[in-house]
Amino acid sequence: MCYTIECYLSRKAIEDRFALDTSALFDFDFRYFFKAFSNPFLPVVTQDEPDRLRLMQWGLIPNWVKNFPMAQKIRSATYNARSETVHEKASFRQSFRNRRCWVIAHGFFEWQDSGGIKIPWYIKLKNDHPFALAGLYDTWIDSLTGEQLSTFSVITTRANPMLEKIHNTKKRMPVILNPLLEQEWLDNDTEPSKLFRLMAPYPEDKLTSHPVSRELIRGDRNPYDSNLIKPVQHPESGLLFD
Repeated sequence: MCYTIECYLSRKAIEDRFALDTSALFDFDFRYFFKAFSNPFLPVVTQDEPDRLRLMQWGLIPNWVKNFPMAQKIRSATYNARSETVHEKASFRQSFRNRRCWVIAHGFFEWQDSGGIKIPWYIKLKNDHPFALAGLYDTWIDSLTGEQLSTFSVITTRANPMLEKIHNTKKRMPVILNPLLEQEWLDNDTEPSKLFRLMAPYPEDKLTSHPVSRELIRGDRNPYDSNLIKPVQHPESGLLFD
């Protein structure tokens, strides 16, 4: 699964990589980690506006949800969408057809289980570039207050061999879109069969990973501390890579 994303970037880095209008990021708070459970805003590029970034909240609320309590309940189960069933689940199937998006990130974290001890690992591209995660989005309007919420979900797929060893319980990873094909994810004319091929595990030889401090688990950890993504040696973690 993918519940923690690193997005410590600059507008220029995103513009250089994606050639987008980044004006929405004027006062965006870039951080070393964003945890899904707090419903943070993150930079997203949508199918209906593929030339500019928008800020949306993590935790998708389908537009058909009737009230706020139901919205809160559903979004707690929509931080991720499984690639294998995204076309059939009620919360995702409409968005899969015509509300797909990129979620811009620089890295992500997964947890390795070693004898009951949870060890966080940090994963990013070897070239250190920002990347686009495959996502889905929707807009929900509270019928009582008129408040409009734009929200998203990150799609996950089966883990590649590297992530199988790291995320060794669920064996999942987020869908990182191939840079040469990522525009097809936003294209209205892309056939479903091609969309499923785009949701493949990202090649492990293009990724780099290392264990980081278990302090990442703490709720009061400073999200601006660069030490959070620095390598830390855990005696338990290396055993699974022998």
